[in-house]
Amino acid sequence: MHFLFYYFSNLWKRLKKNAHYNLIHSIVASSLTLAVLFILHIMCMIHYEGLSLGDATWLTFTTATTVGYGDISATTTEGRLSTILLLYLGGIFILAKVVGNYFDYRLEMHDKKHKGLWSWQMKNHIVILNTPSHAGERYLERLIKQFRLSDQYTNTSIYLLTRHFPNGLPSFISKLGDVVHFHGNPNNPDDLASIYINKAQDIIVLAKDEDDENSDGRTFDILHRLNDMDINANILVECVEDKNRQRLQKAGANRVIRPMRAYPEMIVRAFVTPGSELIIENMFNSKNDEYRRYDVTINHLAWSEVVTRLITNNMGIAVAFIDRKTHQLVYNPPADKVPDLQALITISKDNSQHSHEDIKALVSPEN
Repeated sequence: MHFLFYYFSNLWKRLKKNAHYNLIHSIVASSLTLAVLFILHIMCMIHYEGLSLGDATWLTFTTATTVGYGDISATTTEGRLSTILLLYLGGIFILAKVVGNYFDYRLEMHDKKHKGLWSWQMKNHIVILNTPSHAGERYLERLIKQFRLSDQYTNTSIYLLTRHFPNGLPSFISKLGDVVHFHGNPNNPDDLASIYINKAQDIIVLAKDEDDENSDGRTFDILHRLNDMDINANILVECVEDKNRQRLQKAGANRVIRPMRAYPEMIVRAFVTPGSELIIENMFNSKNDEYRRYDVTINHLAWSEVVTRLITNNMGIAVAFIDRKTHQLVYNPPADKVPDLQALITISKDNSQHSHEDIKALVSPEN
């Protein structure tokens, strides 16, 4: 069954390619034939009607396009016979055929571009390989929006290589501006070449399934293909299993992050501020560092003093606080701000645990 599907799929591609070639060939051949008929008619008008080159050309084109102003016309029997044979029976029909084929070509090109069957020539663009299997369209929308919010990528073209959109990109993705796709397989070198991946600025390899460690194997294969193509772009990949991180890095990935579908910002941060993605990722696990909340009231110290006291006493780093009046979280406040806080949020090592009383004593007015 797989063999039959593969065979008929390739056969359909060849037929479409041949039809595209035949259409172009027909336009070129018909245009050349039409040019020959026009030249012959112009020569006949000069010879039989005694017209100048300009008048003969004018008569030929007004007759072929059926405009027929009537200001100039053939009056001799030979001239009229030439017009009947060269234009009425040949030129007008071929001109209509050229125009029809041209519009068919335009419609075909529009259809190819819409369905991802057109290779757009690009450079210094972002390439996104794969589409997440679950809610992939909305994830791509959020990811592209995050790129557009960054000054570095506001006007950067984005090229998607995926089989996820056989009937065209959803409007909520295409309207984001300068986003196109190619309907192909990221593991296929020919499809990778079709999206000009050798001229890409940044490449993102998304995990097909964020819950399936087999996705790492497919990612590794893509990296192997990119390595064979001698790609020099910044390559970010998603890694499902931490044990595969080093393997993917050795295969050529510049940045490796865990798939986090709710936070596409991580990918953008990894390109804009390399290394920050690891800090963000660290927030979502309890390895080495831990976020803690201390319910303490502080309204007499500048934020810089609170941070300094915690650091110098090895009690962690103050990162945010809960305002006592608004009950809102305030993250990274100005250093000279004197907050009126009811709770303090810190980050510290797992082995550095302190009680609420320790923190209260440290920030008390007496100290």
